[in-house]
Amino acid sequence: MSRSSHVTLASSASAIALLACALTPQIATAQTAAPAAQDETQVDEVVVTGFRSSLQRALNIKRNEAGAVDAILAEDMADFPDQNLAEAIQRLPGVTIDRVNGQGTTISVRGLGSDFTRTRINGLEAQAANGGNRNRSFDFSMFASELFNSIRVRKTQSAEIEEGSLGATVDLQTGRPLDFNEPGIRSALSAQASYNDLSEKTIPRLAGLLSWSNEDQTFGALISVAYSERAPILGSFNTTRWQSGNANPTRPTNPSAIFPYGVGQNFGGCIPCTTTAQRDAVLSAYYPRIPRYTMGQTFEDRLGMTAALQWRPSERTEVDLDLLWSRFNSETESPNMEAWSFSRAAVNQVVVSAYEIDQSRNAFSYGVFNNMIVAAENGFTRNESNFYQASLNARHDFTDRLRGTLKLGVNRSEARTPLNVAYRFETGANSTFTYDARGNNRQPLLDYGFDVTSGSRFTLVNATRSNGGGNFENNVAAGALTYDWTDSISFKAGGEYRTYAFETFGLARAITTPTGADRIVGVDRVGRVVDISRAVNAPAGTATRFIVPDINALANTLSIYNDPLVQNRSEREVDETDQGLFLQSDFNTTVGGWVVRGNAGIRYATTEVTAKGWQTVTSGTPPVTTYNYVTTTNEYSDTLPSFNLAIEPRDDLVIRLGAAKVMSRPTLGDLTPGGSVAPTTLTVSYGNPLLNPFRATNYDASIEWYFQNEGLLAVAVFRKEIDSFITSETVPIRYGNLGLPLELLQGVQGLGADTIFQVTRRLNGDGGTLDGIEIQYQQPFTFLPGFWSNFGFTGNVTWVDSEVTYGTAGKNRLTGQSKNTANATLYYEDGPFQARISAAHRSQYLLSFPGANGNSEEGVNGTTNIDASMSYDITDSMTLSLEGINLTDEYVDRYVDVTDRVSDYRRTGREIAIGLRWKY
Repeated sequence: MSRSSHVTLASSASAIALLACALTPQIATAQTAAPAAQDETQVDEVVVTGFRSSLQRALNIKRNEAGAVDAILAEDMADFPDQNLAEAIQRLPGVTIDRVNGQGTTISVRGLGSDFTRTRINGLEAQAANGGNRNRSFDFSMFASELFNSIRVRKTQSAEIEEGSLGATVDLQTGRPLDFNEPGIRSALSAQASYNDLSEKTIPRLAGLLSWSNEDQTFGALISVAYSERAPILGSFNTTRWQSGNANPTRPTNPSAIFPYGVGQNFGGCIPCTTTAQRDAVLSAYYPRIPRYTMGQTFEDRLGMTAALQWRPSERTEVDLDLLWSRFNSETESPNMEAWSFSRAAVNQVVVSAYEIDQSRNAFSYGVFNNMIVAAENGFTRNESNFYQASLNARHDFTDRLRGTLKLGVNRSEARTPLNVAYRFETGANSTFTYDARGNNRQPLLDYGFDVTSGSRFTLVNATRSNGGGNFENNVAAGALTYDWTDSISFKAGGEYRTYAFETFGLARAITTPTGADRIVGVDRVGRVVDISRAVNAPAGTATRFIVPDINALANTLSIYNDPLVQNRSEREVDETDQGLFLQSDFNTTVGGWVVRGNAGIRYATTEVTAKGWQTVTSGTPPVTTYNYVTTTNEYSDTLPSFNLAIEPRDDLVIRLGAAKVMSRPTLGDLTPGGSVAPTTLTVSYGNPLLNPFRATNYDASIEWYFQNEGLLAVAVFRKEIDSFITSETVPIRYGNLGLPLELLQGVQGLGADTIFQVTRRLNGDGGTLDGIEIQYQQPFTFLPGFWSNFGFTGNVTWVDSEVTYGTAGKNRLTGQSKNTANATLYYEDGPFQARISAAHRSQYLLSFPGANGNSEEGVNGTTNIDASMSYDITDSMTLSLEGINLTDEYVDRYVDVTDRVSDYRRTGREIAIGLRWKY
């Protein structure tokens, strides 16, 4: 992108920001006149279109539901307000997203991570997996937003909604032909070109829809297609983690003993250290395990299709058949150069010749390190993912008071990594490496002390190749009956039968020390020089041009490349059968002039689990390792009452109360019985197929003021009392209580079901609490004069606090939970012209607790993402659009330890998209 383009974008964003500031005092003053404005804006003849129309329809959904529900709707057919579903959902109160390669992937709702959120597509629970995903979370990047018409996030539970969520149930709906309420043919076609300022590439995005219904609106058919590409550059500085040496370990027999240089994680020496205090400070300070700058080059292509048939022979009967297929492929190459000795036993050879320590982080801010091994790495990964779904939904009114629904469906998600290769060049321990973070601890200077564009010092020392994948399959049969006992009270009864299957597999071939013709010393002929300077903001003096393994040259050179892959025994399976029954009463009446509506019910759910995985058993002298494929079973049941109440003391006011028992099943990785058994040392390490689910009691209360058309001010408070939180511990347990077969003990004399083993496993530990507040405000500024009346605002702020027990590590907040999140959109609509700018903020959150290598935790620092868009209707059928994504080039800042040591500081650049849309 040219410099003038950057200036134009910056000026536009600044102008909108200044406009928002200018409006603030006028809006605050005008609020006192809101009641008068309300009478003028509630005229039925007022018609709004575009973004304002979608906001109003979403408010209508929220207002009419018994529970807490937020929605986002397409502005027009196949025209969603965001390019990515996850990025659209993040606009809702209490919703945050995780970004991978610059786009939203998974979501968290009210502080609970993606594993605690259920997602349904066209009413059918779905599992969408991409690449190496091996959990229950739903990957929204699998789908183009143009394939969907609406998103609803249900934050409170009712008995008729299937169990499985602690946080929320997300409903995605694809288009159907009778939604348009007009006979004949409807169609839409859009094309975009998107430019990324880091990759400097322009890529396409295409979508089309064709719908038809007969004159009587009794039958219709629809098909939609969406194709898009992305080619982001991932520029980052990362350290993997931080590690310290040990100057003075605690030894019961000699507490005053000190570790010498060259032992454990200690350096081999320190030239400027002349006192014990200096020595202890150097050996106790944390150093980066693998400091490096890297430039990931990614190419993604996504293709999706939907089809729908609707049959509505009368007002009493409707049958909907929905089909969905999506394919998402990605290829990533990630060259880097790094100081390698820090992460290896070779750290014992490293000698510190100069240093400074950041006392606030107890970490090196500057160091010159002799005898360093330097490594140049490059890898290539291809991921291929497919999602298939077919669902049949039917309803029929048997009488004026009795009606029924039926749901049948199946979906399958296939995540494959058909090729994953990695190569490493290394020097000997003969380099002098300089690390200098005194100017910027997120982007330090790295100097390797020699010409890193030459391959003369390097040797090929590592070559790996692997593949793997996983399958997820879900089958559902469900039905329900509703009987209107009176005009005010209805009773519902129903149930479902679901089978859920997960399997993962993989093959690997690892050559750590190539020999013979494959051992290459002096690697210029199988390397290439990369320049990553455009992707990273490294300080002057940092080596941003260096040699790395050439993926294609090595594939054509190494004899080992085509060797057969070997089984790595990563296979595991989980099969679940979930059955549920529910009874629910819905009511809608008037008490003392107040509208009172809601529901109360109870759900009973049973779960049967069969889990399979590899157990390695090592015993004997000399030790002998055998492999056993283990199968274990478990079952549990839950009784889940729920209650939702909505009270309307006035036409414009809704007060909501809700309470429910909820559960969320354990993550798939935790259920595997795979691991290791050592009869000789009486130790076991494995997942736990006997885990019970996460269980909690949720409480919700809110007040919503619909003070004018398209206007809302709402406050919600919520509390989740988590009864059981799955964590890790090492404890003595009777072998017979582990669910593992006795055969794994291999008949060792004296060992049996009553033998006590030291077991490291996942278990149902103590729970905790989560509390939060949501504030939501939405209003068009129709009360302002002239030009200003075309503006409007929608935004929300959420505060969440939590505390759960992580076994022996103690208590902390939930992983994935940001304490503060906020979203704001300022929009403008005037006839054919529309524009809006949006900001999404989330504060710091944890990734893991405790952290590894002696670090207290790992997490991600807060981010604020700014997006903008504008469009102009050239004609009633033709629209020109311009969109800007991540306008401030926000970095993702991952850290380790409460002292905030950098782990990964990554950027993906800005994207600008121009498009043309036609509809008929």
